[in-house]
Parts: sequence; C-alpha cells; structure tokens
Amino acid sequence: MSLDYPLEVMEKGYSEESRHYRCLVCGEEVEKGVIYPVGDVLFADWRYMEHHIERTHGSVFELLLSGGKEQTGLSDQQSKLLSLIYAGKSDKEIQQELKIGSMSTIRNHRFSLRKKEKQAKNLLALMNLVKRQQELVIDVPSIDKPIEKSFEPSKELASYFSEEDGRLKTFRLKEQEKNQLLAEIALLFKPKKVYSEGEVNAVLVTIFEDYMLLRREMIDRGVLTRNAEGSAYGLVQNGDVDEMDFKKEMKMKAKAEKPSYGIFQIKNEKNGKIFIGSTPNFKTLNGLKFMLTTGGHKNKELQSDWDEHGKESFEIELLETIDEKDWKGTSKGEILEKQLEKWLEELQPYGEKGYNRIKKL
Repeated sequence: MSLDYPLEVMEKGYSEESRHYRCLVCGEEVEKGVIYPVGDVLFADWRYMEHHIERTHGSVFELLLSGGKEQTGLSDQQSKLLSLIYAGKSDKEIQQELKIGSMSTIRNHRFSLRKKEKQAKNLLALMNLVKRQQELVIDVPSIDKPIEKSFEPSKELASYFSEEDGRLKTFRLKEQEKNQLLAEIALLFKPKKVYSEGEVNAVLVTIFEDYMLLRREMIDRGVLTRNAEGSAYGLVQNGDVDEMDFKKEMKMKAKAEKPSYGIFQIKNEKNGKIFIGSTPNFKTLNGLKFMLTTGGHKNKELQSDWDEHGKESFEIELLETIDEKDWKGTSKGEILEKQLEKWLEELQPYGEKGYNRIKKL
C-alpha cells in the first residue's frame, strides 16, 4: 500500500472520491449510492468496499505492517509485539508467545512503541510545516535548463491528457497504463546523461501538475535512478545501448511489468493442510510471508502451525493466474472473488483438510 495518502485514509484502506470509493491496494472502485448483495447479505457502498478489502487483501493493519522495517520503522520483534497487541493478547500471553523472560521486558517494548508514536507525530507535524513553507515560497519547480523536447502521449494514453494544456489529468491509471506512461516519459531523457533534480522537475512538470509523484513513481518502478543525496538522476538501463535500443527496451519493460494476479495455496508439508487465498498481485506474497514470520496473520490456526513447524515446512504455490481475456467487462475484485469461491468449492480446505473458515450465512 502506498504511504502517500492522509493518515485517516490509510487507516481505512480506501479513499472517498466524488462518485466512488477506491481501494488503495488494487484500485478497485465501488460506486456510491448502490446496495451490493453478497450471498444473502446486502452491503451499503462503503461497507462493500470494506468487505472487498477484507476478502481480497486481509485487514488494513496487516497490509500496513507487511511493508516491513523500510515502511514502518519497526524491528521484527516490535512488529510481532504490535501484531499480538492488535490481536488482543495479554502481556502474559505475549510473554509466552515471544518467549520473553520477564514482564518488565514487555513493558519496555510497549514504552518504546509509545515513544515511536510520539516521534512519528512530531515528524509528521514538522514535515507538514516544511511543505506549507515551500508552498509559500515556491509555486513551480526550479528549471535548470530549457526543455529540449515536449511530450506527446501515445494514442492509448491520449484520453488521459487535457486538451487545454496537454497535461495529464490524473494518475489513477491501470498498472499496465502506468508502466506504459512512465516508459514513454523515459524517452524524454537521454541514456547515460546525468540530470539534476531541477532538470528532471522541469521535464515532469510539463506533463503532470504533481511532478513529484511522477518522479517518485519512475524511481520506485525502476525507470530512473538517483544518488543517495538526491542531486543526480539518470535512466536505468541494461548495458551500453543507444537511444533507439533504449526506446525498444522501455516499450518491452512496460509490457513485461503488468502485474499478474490470481489464486494461491499455502500447504503445510507436515500435515497436508492447506490455505487458499487470492491476491491482486502475486508480488504481495512476500508480504504474506512476512506476516506469518512476524506472527501477524489473522488466521490463528495457520499462524500457530507456522510458528510450531517453521517456514521451511510450508510451500506457497500459485493455483491459477487470471487471464483477463476470459473476463471482459468484469472487475479484478469480482474475478478474484468468483475464482476463490471456485477453488474453495473444489478443494474444501476446511477442518482437518485446511485452514480456511466456512462462511457464515
């Protein structure tokens, strides 16, 4: 989950927009003012979005914690402790599960977490003040050099650009479209050339008002690289290529990075029990492993066996990769829900056979 949203939005796991609610994880949209049936239950629009998040991604707490130390700033021990506190465990139960020698150690951990909370609030306030000050002083990014080349989007992306000023109207695009857009933007930069931050900003601000978001996305998705000080930027490229080869490479990159999604299985090799789940991006399975390793998975029976038998006793296997050609006109969330039900019906991973819970009517 991206950390670029306001705190209250991150806690919910979805954003509220004029006509719909939008999942922060996969981009699934739920139209406002509609009652959604799920089995024999009718959900209001916002509750259906919560149902989607719970069903498809797990709890928002688990999603935020699965980002690891890089996103949370927490050690493995602190993450485990926070998961157990969230699960409602008493200090005595936490002491037993984490094999901590004394109760005072747990109290010290709790104190450290509260201290981190206060530090995080202080840092958030400081950063907000810095942003406000910058908004007062700087209206547009500094431009080190004139722009050498204007951006013309491909036909596939043209509808996302304004006819008035030619700039991108929104970055709420599908993953494939985002990859294609960033690959096309990369063609405005020259291979092997080193750019200052001002030069990068000068190019990106002509494409999208939130040029900092574009710059961050290009770095996160492996299109641009920058040094530790943030003063030098360059294209990420493989080997010694000329501009034509680089153009081909970027187009291939956009196609290759389309996220695959579908149904997966966690199998306990010790007792044969399985857990069936769905994911909008198979890359998130690394976060699932982290949850289990840190004791944060909401399925208590699966978590207990993982802790007892160790991760080497479990195998994660992909059962089905969704082919969108067979599901035209159907949203990703609906596809995952239908296919998950199909696999649950086929494998019956309940009771002695598995860790899934039978849905209550």
